[in-house]
Amino acid sequence: MASESNLYKFNDIYDRTYSDIFKYIIIKCHNINDANDILQETYLEFWKILNKKELSESNIKSYLIGIAINKIKKHYTLLEKIKTISLFDKNDKDIELIDTIEDDINLEDLLIKNDDWDTIWKYMKKKKNQDIPKVFYLYYVLDLSIKEISNNLKVSESYIKNLIYRTLKELYVTFRKDV
Repeated sequence: MASESNLYKFNDIYDRTYSDIFKYIIIKCHNINDANDILQETYLEFWKILNKKELSESNIKSYLIGIAINKIKKHYTLLEKIKTISLFDKNDKDIELIDTIEDDINLEDLLIKNDDWDTIWKYMKKKKNQDIPKVFYLYYVLDLSIKEISNNLKVSESYIKNLIYRTLKELYVTFRKDV
C-alpha cells in the first residue's frame, strides 16, 4: 500500500509537471486522440516507480519525459508510423505544394468562442491529418507562437500558417450557422 507521503509527493510533481509533459506528448504523438491515454500511462508508470524507489527531485521532469518517450514508442507500431507520413510533396521548383495554395481569409473575421470550443475540438480531432488538432491546441490553448509550434513539430512555419488558415476557413464554412 502506498504511503501518504508518496501520494503527496506524486500530487505535487503532477501539478508542477502536467502542462509540460502534456505539451510534449501532444507534440510527439501521431494522433491527438492518443495523447490523453499516453499521458495517463506515463503518470501511472511514474506512480509505480515512485512506490518502488526513491527519486531525485532535480531531474524529475526529464525522468517523466523519458517515461513519456517510452510510452509513445510502445503505443505506435511501425505500421502506424508509416501511415502518418506527410502527403505534402514538393513540386518541380522544390516548393511544397501546400505553400502554393492561396487563401483569402481574414483571421479577425472568425472568432472562436469558448462555448463552441468543444464542438469544434471534437470535429478537429476526427481529421485525418492529426497535425491540425495539434497545431490548434498548441496555438489557441497553450498560446504558443507559430515559430514555436513549427520548431516543436519540426515543420515549416508556412505549413503551420496554412494549417491554421485553411482550417479556420473550413470551420467558418462548416460552423457559421451553428457557431
